[in-house]
Amino acid sequence: MRLALALALPVLAFAALAPAVAEAADVDRRGFQIEGMFGVSACIPGKADCKRAESVGDAFAGKTGPSFGMGLTLGFRPVKYFMIGAAYNLGVFNPDYRNVGGIDVYKSAYQNSLFGVLRAILPIWRVDLGLELAPGWSRQVFKYDGNFGSLNREFSQGFALKFGPVVDVYITRRVFVGAKLDLIFNFHRQVCSQSDGGGRVCGDKSDKNQASVHQMIAGFHVGATF
Repeated sequence: MRLALALALPVLAFAALAPAVAEAADVDRRGFQIEGMFGVSACIPGKADCKRAESVGDAFAGKTGPSFGMGLTLGFRPVKYFMIGAAYNLGVFNPDYRNVGGIDVYKSAYQNSLFGVLRAILPIWRVDLGLELAPGWSRQVFKYDGNFGSLNREFSQGFALKFGPVVDVYITRRVFVGAKLDLIFNFHRQVCSQSDGGGRVCGDKSDKNQASVHQMIAGFHVGATF
């Protein structure tokens, strides 16, 4: 919540400094809406943690660090208080794990997600305060570094749920800028290991599988109503 507040403060400050002559009637809040978000992606602990300390019995230790994140939303606002639509999110991780011999375990990690979006919106002057709930599907992949024989990747996929606030300010009649926070919770039942030849072995999620975590994406938000 501290991150959401830090992202929202610059937007609220911008709203306070906007020209006083601008009236709420100048804003067009109904119709189709297109949005983009660009920022950072971070790991949220799930069945597995985002860090693994060295201990007896662990094959490797390290952390799933933050990296780039983005999102695209296409929606429709039949009224100014509500939007329904569809969204795509891409969140990249920076995995830094080493085995007992000091060799890198993963070379990259990312998550692709698709959602149906339901967003309640409280419009105040030129400001939109939104709260989003979006069920959908996600696939999370941790690619091995090539030091583990024929193993290519570890992945999980299935139902996901996105939740989070968004704060926007209309800077013209139809264009807005703001900040958005997406919390993506993965309800995947299994984690699979895949080899270079395409063969895979799947099993129940474990705290030893790094593809058993959730994801957060936060950043700059921009869009337009048309």
